[in-house]
Amino acid sequence: MPTSHTAPSSIKRTRVTRTRGCAATLLCVALFAGCGDDDSAAVVDGGLVDGPRLCMLDDDCDDGVFCNGRERCLRGAGAGADGCAPPVVSVCLPLQVCVEDDRQCVTDCTRGGDADVDGHVAISCGGDDCDDGEVTVNPEAPEVCDGEGRDEDCDPTTLAGEGADGDRDADGAVRAQCCNVQPDGELLCGDDCADSEPTIRPGATETCNMLDDDCDGRVDEEGATMFYADADGDGFGNAAVTAGTGCRAPAGAAIDATDCDDTNAAVSPAAREVCDGDDESCDARIDEGCPTGAVSFAAGGVGPGTVGSGGIFFDDRCPAGEALVGIATASDLDGTLLRISGLCDSIAVVADESSSPWSYGVALSVGARLSERGSVAVLSDARCPAGSLVVRIGAGLVLGCAPVDIERAADGYALLHGLPSGEVGPGGGGPTGTYVCPPLELAIGLFGYAGAGAVAIDGVRCGTPTLAIRE
Repeated sequence: MPTSHTAPSSIKRTRVTRTRGCAATLLCVALFAGCGDDDSAAVVDGGLVDGPRLCMLDDDCDDGVFCNGRERCLRGAGAGADGCAPPVVSVCLPLQVCVEDDRQCVTDCTRGGDADVDGHVAISCGGDDCDDGEVTVNPEAPEVCDGEGRDEDCDPTTLAGEGADGDRDADGAVRAQCCNVQPDGELLCGDDCADSEPTIRPGATETCNMLDDDCDGRVDEEGATMFYADADGDGFGNAAVTAGTGCRAPAGAAIDATDCDDTNAAVSPAAREVCDGDDESCDARIDEGCPTGAVSFAAGGVGPGTVGSGGIFFDDRCPAGEALVGIATASDLDGTLLRISGLCDSIAVVADESSSPWSYGVALSVGARLSERGSVAVLSDARCPAGSLVVRIGAGLVLGCAPVDIERAADGYALLHGLPSGEVGPGGGGPTGTYVCPPLELAIGLFGYAGAGAVAIDGVRCGTPTLAIRE
């Protein structure tokens, strides 16, 4: 038997009824009021003239008898007055017997049982030919895709031939235009509703594309998604207010339902947290990434200079969390410089909550001198302006001071930093070189030596200030 496409058992069936008889069109009905051998009067030039009406179709000539063959409508030579001509071809093959009551041709089993001489005996004679009146129909004939239900290979479950005849897109499903009439009279057809597209077939996954991907007669029934009202238009919806299901978001709706404030477009899971006491990013945290009050100093480098020889070496450092805001010097009564000490202040970040977002500043505590050395006769101070810290010590103990700033960078709030904005100093004595901290670092101490009637600074201790950030 030739290879062919077999229909799956789930395909929908349709009852098919075949009849033969008068099939005149409405035009025929309107003009002639009757068919066949009716001798009703015809209208000619406004008067009635006896005589038959002319046929329009072969069905108009049907005499209702099956076995005498099919009458024809010729309306010419060889036709009668009504235009009908007798059949010239027998309705049955020579090796068949016509049964009028059943209106069918039956193969004469006593004469071989193969009326169409196709090599297969009729089923009625114990053979396997399901239509012994048609030579192209037998178990060895190739099945051909057709919508009329013709069963060429005598297997009602095969709907089309192999390959592209019934499956043009090679997706394993037979196209819907291939049908066979079943033994119970129903029409069985293929179930591929789009045989030019391999992704569309029964059993395919339904997706949101306005197509019936699985050929079940419904469109996008399984790919639909729930949407939520997005009143502020920020792309995130309110989980408490649904906006229906579908494949595309309707106006004013979003697929993501994680907006914690749908009245404010600045508040959503995609928003950047603002330091204002609210949760802009909808992560149940407030002001994460914003500075707290604490400032610390990482280990920093030292300014240039070399340790002097002889005398007493000193290395004064501010307490943790403090930085230099000035220098104190001690001299004897004749003005000889005896020692140099640093003035330190603690640093704290202060938020101004009167603005939104909050603004930040730096608070410095009252400075305290580092440990004193030797006898004190005259003590003088050199301090940076309010809100500034030491970043450089120059000749003559002239200080380079920098204002303290807090800036927000792409990844959060930046460190304290600044450029020198002014210089102050007590004058007289001190280092001959200039000692400066690297960029973004602040002075947190100084070192040098004292002795033999001389005091000198060899360098400054520097540290990198770091803001404590809220998690």
